[in-house]
Amino acid sequence: MNLIHKNILRDEMPKLNHKIIITKEVCEKDFKGIVSLFTIISIDNAIWIKKDDRQLCIADVGYKWLQFSPENENWWLTVVYNSQEQLVESYFDITKENILVNKANPKFIDMFLDVVFSIDDEPVILDEDELKSAVEENLITISDYEMAILLAKRIVNCYNRNKAKYYKWVDRFYKMLR
Repeated sequence: MNLIHKNILRDEMPKLNHKIIITKEVCEKDFKGIVSLFTIISIDNAIWIKKDDRQLCIADVGYKWLQFSPENENWWLTVVYNSQEQLVESYFDITKENILVNKANPKFIDMFLDVVFSIDDEPVILDEDELKSAVEENLITISDYEMAILLAKRIVNCYNRNKAKYYKWVDRFYKMLR
């Protein structure tokens, strides 16, 4: 197991043959960092995930990923839209570090822990077992582990208290970039 570096261009996803990406540096009261809209033009095979008792497509031709790369935070948000521009899922990666030096392609170091939700579902914290393994293998510290757990719980609580505000905030950035 190794810590995984991911970037806004999603180079770690070889199935994506052609994509269009628009990035914007943002410095506002409620967000400082880079926001991007990633549109899939061509993909070898759609990417499906199992969600509860159903299959959910998160990447296919015409799908868009709105990505938030915040400065001085330990999260990275990807909001998935289908080809009809309907919001499919929000996915917070808990990160060890966000590296925004290259404004056209910022990256993050993934700490395995994630918070995932859609409009109809409650948020779920995923992959806590992988986070524990990262501590056991000395890839992250106990302090990193505790920070990740607390942040994931904070995201869940914040979302549960502010659902309408969250979707309005995401929609504002989506409209800004499309």
